Amino acid sequence: MLNIYVDADACPVKEEICRVAMRHNLQVYLVSNSRLNIIVNKNVHKIQVKSDLDAADNWIEEHIETGDIVKQSSGHSLVC
Repeated sequence: MLNIYVDADACPVKEEICRVAMRHNLQVYLVSNSRLNIIVNKNVHKIQVKSDLDAADNWIEEHIETGDIVKQSSGHSLVC
């Protein structure tokens, strides 16, 4: 199943991504090293990682699979 992973610390479209995920019954993982003010549900998962510089990127890298989507805080999106 396709999952969406978001480096959520500086992502300006977190809420929009969550709405799309819920509409299409996709799982979205918001990965951040700070607390997020987003409500979780069966489709939206918040993952808080250590405050290391690349901790969110590293967590995403360890969990993505072929076909998943990654939204980076740098503005890039990738389909793996």
